[in-house]
Formats: sequence, C-alpha cells, structure tokens
Amino acid sequence: MKTVWVNEKAARELKRGALHVYAQNVLRADANAGDWVEIKHGRETLGMGFYNPKSAIALRLFTWGEEAPEDVLARRIEEAARWKGKLYGDTYRWVFAEGDLLPGLVVDRFGDVAVVKNQCLGLERYLGFVAEELRKYGVDHVYLKGKGAGRKREGLPPVEKWLVGRIGEYVVINEGNARFYVDVVGGQKTGFYLDQRENRTELERHICPGDKVLDVFASTGGFGIHAAVAGGEVTFVELGRAASRMIRRNLELNGVDGKVITADALKTMEKLERKGKRYDVVVLDPPALAKGGGDVEDAKKMYFRINMAGIKLLKEGGLLVTCSCSHPITPKDFVGIVRGAAEKTGRRIQMLGSLRGQAPDHSVYLPQPETLYLKCMFARVE
Repeated sequence: MKTVWVNEKAARELKRGALHVYAQNVLRADANAGDWVEIKHGRETLGMGFYNPKSAIALRLFTWGEEAPEDVLARRIEEAARWKGKLYGDTYRWVFAEGDLLPGLVVDRFGDVAVVKNQCLGLERYLGFVAEELRKYGVDHVYLKGKGAGRKREGLPPVEKWLVGRIGEYVVINEGNARFYVDVVGGQKTGFYLDQRENRTELERHICPGDKVLDVFASTGGFGIHAAVAGGEVTFVELGRAASRMIRRNLELNGVDGKVITADALKTMEKLERKGKRYDVVVLDPPALAKGGGDVEDAKKMYFRINMAGIKLLKEGGLLVTCSCSHPITPKDFVGIVRGAAEKTGRRIQMLGSLRGQAPDHSVYLPQPETLYLKCMFARVE
C-alpha cells in the first residue's frame, strides 16, 4: 500500500473531520502523484485518499476506513442518489464534492443526463467508473466538463467530452411551476444553477400579478422566469449574449413575456435609476466576487455598490432579493453589507425570516466551512 505521512497538525485536523491536507503538512511520501494512499501519522492510520504533491492540497481524504476507491465512489453515489432523489426526483446536485465526502468531484443530474466536473488528479482515472455507476440510477448520458483554474491547479488538462451517450442541444427540466432549458455543453458551470432552486420557488410566493420585477445578473433567467410565471412583468439584465438568448428561449418555453437587456448590470441599474424607473421586486444574484481571502475587501465594496443600486430602484415597500455565492464573504459580512447599503441610501430595511442559503442537495459538511457559501436575503425596503 502506498503511504503518506502527515504532521501532528494535519493529524489533529483529520481526526476532527477535515478532508484536506495541505502540502506543508506532509512529512514524507512513499507514493506518486495521483496514487490512492494510506494516510498515516506515525504508526496511526487516519484514512485513505488521493495524493498530489504538485497541488497546494496534497491529500484529499475519501474514507476513514480501508476501502478501494471504487467501493468508496459507489457507496457515496448510491447514498446521495437515495436521499436526494426523495427530495427532488431526477434533477439535483448529485455529488457536491466535500459536501458529499467526495473531494473535488461535482455531479449534477438533469433527468437522464448527468454533468461531471472533477478537480482531483487521482479521481481522473476513475471517471469512467463514475459514469457507469451513474447509469445504474437511470442516467443514459454523462458529460465531462473539465475547464477552469481548479483543474489547472491540480495539474489536469482542460477536457470536454461525453463519457457515456450523447444528447442533442438541450435538456428540459421542471422546477416548481417553471420549466427551463439546460445547455449542458455550452452553458456556464454544469449548465444550470441548482443551488438557488429553493430561493427561486420562494420568490413566486411574493409575486402578485402585475408586479414590476427586475432580475439582475439573470444568467439564464431562473429568478425572473419564476416571477413571470407568477404573473410579474419582468425585466432581465444579463451581460452574456448566450445567456440572454437562453432567457428568451425559457420565456417562450413557459409561455410568458419579458424584456431582456444584454448589458453590464451595475451600469444598467444606474441608468434605470436616472430614468426614474422603480420596481416592486429587485433580484440581485451576482457571480462570485471573492474566490479567496485576498479578494474579500474589494468584493465587499462591489457588493455594497450593487446593493445600493438595487435598493434605489425599489418602490416603497418593495422586495429586495439579494445574494452572494462568495464563500469568503460570511453571512455576518453579507447582512452588514446590505444593511449599510440601505442606510447609505436613506432607506429602512426588514429581513423577511432568516438568511437563506443553498438548496439541501448542496449539503454543508461542517468540518469544511467553505461548503457553506450561498447567502440569499429576502428583505422589505421602505
């Protein structure tokens, strides 16, 4: 058995449930990059996982027992399919990396299509096995999306290919009262942001027919489509041309109307404010503005500007739905930013219920705090 020895600090963290060991905490390795290894501190075995000395995360722990990687993968995939299928039928985040105790691996299911993303060097050789395991649960097509900085940091090349089967252009999924096209090949990430599903369906409850709704950073229209289905008159703001085209397709798919503005979000909000436009509902769902600790202060300033601009566009008593998917921005940070933005604009703000987060299929593994990343606030603004 290939073996990697870690220092006391790493051993202590692994015993508390951590799944990562950083390179500086590795003492010695009798293993090569990508090997499945036994992780030890002295004579004590702490678990098993994949080793990559070329990565800042040198060890990713997958099990605390003695198991082959195929057995761990099969067991975790089966466990996730069982409990997530109860919640969501056949469309869900099947594997949420560390959140589902499979570090580096993400799988989204859209009916009989699954999209796989991998950022673990050792796992790459097992992706064919993963695809075959997914097929046991009604999936006929599996697409690998392998681009981005995470793979580069692992020493993995970019790759985009079908592992099993192949489909035509889009998948159609149902989400509450709405339907969406999903572009698994050309779309962002896995093609659709399933983490916001509960927040999107919650929005429908707050919409009255005729409400004027502004959906900013709209992506493929998730929030705004739900608002339109509930009777809202929706304006979408999205910079991406491909995403804007998908919004129009999703409007048509649901038999509803809406206006799509393909332009910079902040500049558009400022322009609408100067024109005197006001809305009953404003949704702000920007992309991650802070990837790591070094980005936090700049990200806070940008979230502040975005929320100020959104609040200015609300009618008295209007609803603000504002989000952050940057895990370095804590819930406390985010609430403070929104409160400060409201104060700066001279408006009073009431948060409706607790701060919301990601859907349950994006499960939070508490020893890995970065698995809790999404913040979503519903607030009434006077």
